[in-house]
Amino acid sequence: MNHIQPVSIKKILVPIDFSDGARAAFYTALQMASVHEAEVVVLHVSEPIRAFDFSKRRFTETQEAIARVEEGVNRRLDELWAAGGTGAVDRRKVHLVVRGGKAAKEILETANIREVDLIVMGARGADSASSGVGAVADRVLRGAECSVFCVKLPAA
Repeated sequence: MNHIQPVSIKKILVPIDFSDGARAAFYTALQMASVHEAEVVVLHVSEPIRAFDFSKRRFTETQEAIARVEEGVNRRLDELWAAGGTGAVDRRKVHLVVRGGKAAKEILETANIREVDLIVMGARGADSASSGVGAVADRVLRGAECSVFCVKLPAA
């Protein structure tokens, strides 16, 4: 006898780099969240944000620089939100996280820290020119402890 366990999706992680694939994944994640009444963690990973601290004679991450990146990402999210007609989604359940580092590593760490049930991401990001799954998506697929849903764009 085959016993199928119900799928429980309460928290979804969607990494965004503002590529077409990430945009499609963003809308897909919001639709899934609406159906499952789930929270969405929107993650933007950028290269480490550093400034030279003359008193310490070294580079340090700055809160001001991180705040500027978060402000820019919030603006872009507002644009995506407006363009996507995502009014049915409870925006209070959508949370933005900005992290610095290597994309795949930060996606996997954020998924574990936030205890997400599903990662929804574009099959290819802004740094990929291949026709299959990009390098970041491949690393996430291989390393994730939860399910990963890759959104492919239709062939041009």
